[in-house]
Amino acid sequence: LVWNVRGLNAPARRNVLFQVVTSANPAIVCLQETKLHDVSASIVRQCLGNKYEKFFYLPALGTRGGILVAWDESITHLSNPHYTNHTLTTLVKCPEDEQAWWLTCVYGPQEEADKLEFLQDLVDIRDLHAGPWLVAGDFNLLARQEDKSNALINRRMLGKFRSKLNVLELKELYLNGRRYT
Repeated sequence: LVWNVRGLNAPARRNVLFQVVTSANPAIVCLQETKLHDVSASIVRQCLGNKYEKFFYLPALGTRGGILVAWDESITHLSNPHYTNHTLTTLVKCPEDEQAWWLTCVYGPQEEADKLEFLQDLVDIRDLHAGPWLVAGDFNLLARQEDKSNALINRRMLGKFRSKLNVLELKELYLNGRRYT
């Protein structure tokens, strides 16, 4: 489950997340924009339920950002967390599968200068973590003009992002239930 939750400070938002996670029953939960500086086991249980006892998180900076990756240990195991300002990367290993793979959960920055650093971070992460790789989250960047809901498009950043996606050989996956808001 990958979701930009736009903050987990409100009990109502935590309750909605709990209901979605209970319904979907994912092995791994990857949340962006938690807006939480500190994440405790009790917060994770409140948001996700009791079976997501293991988790890694990247603290929010003020009211921006924050990433939480939690998993059901009976299904999979995550280890070797690697953090940057806007990413959390971890090694995923399922007990019955011999092939481990890397998961990078992202919450991209808002400022253009920070976006360029973020794109370089993705290249650096890839260089450090060989093997299959899934990048998921909210990049706060556009890969295609049609992804934008209005005409205000930074074509220069769109081109830079598209170029990095090509260099990294990343392919966009169809997202079930994707909404543009």
